[in-house]
Amino acid sequence: MAYTIANPKIGRQILQAKYQSWQDSKHSASNYAEKKSQLDDIIKALFPESSYSIADFRKDAARLQVHASDFFNKLKNESYPSKKKPYPLEYTLDNNSGLFLYALCKIVKPKIVVETGVAYGLSSMYILQALFENKKGTLYSIDSVFSPWQSEEMIGSAIPSHLCENWRLVFGSSSEKLKDTLYSLGSLDVFFHDSLHTYKNMKFEFETAWPFVNKGGFLISDDISGNNAFSDFYSKLSLEPFILPQNEKSFLGILKKP
Repeated sequence: MAYTIANPKIGRQILQAKYQSWQDSKHSASNYAEKKSQLDDIIKALFPESSYSIADFRKDAARLQVHASDFFNKLKNESYPSKKKPYPLEYTLDNNSGLFLYALCKIVKPKIVVETGVAYGLSSMYILQALFENKKGTLYSIDSVFSPWQSEEMIGSAIPSHLCENWRLVFGSSSEKLKDTLYSLGSLDVFFHDSLHTYKNMKFEFETAWPFVNKGGFLISDDISGNNAFSDFYSKLSLEPFILPQNEKSFLGILKKP
């Protein structure tokens, strides 16, 4: 309470997030189970002419997964919430989704990637590894501090230092920073939502980012199963998404721009 009083702007954001989550809880969400596809099938469908295989990507990303495992093992005995462990470990991106982001960026070779929500930076790490190997591209990540145990220093703390050359952290919430960031960039190849998973925020991010996504580019959303923002968005565009299953009945939503 004292923290929100001393930081009224953050206090308002926390209250708004709680209210939006409460509103979402009153509505049933889409069931993506019937639409889901496995990672190998999604890559083959998106890139039928690619010579890459998921086995290749798994092998190439093995060191990255070891690094992530070592990082999170060090946090297991730390208490949450705390300065050393500001985010719960169960909120981190699952390996399958990380592998998809890595494979996508390896094949597409994007010049500009924008993501919202970083936390420890697991998704950022997979994207940045691909950009590093491509020897091109920049990842712009938007995130902020919303609790007294969080700090700017811990945002992206899992990212290996040698990958940070291609990384730009935009400090602030997506509601404040996304529009300006997109206008300053002009266009992008991949947009990844992984910030506040409420209908209002996801709808805002999808509708704001989509006009800036280049033809043939991608809009991707983590954790689409909590509300209908993703299904309403792709239905309005008359597009069919790819749905990748994640841990605990969660799903990653993938849209390719025609």
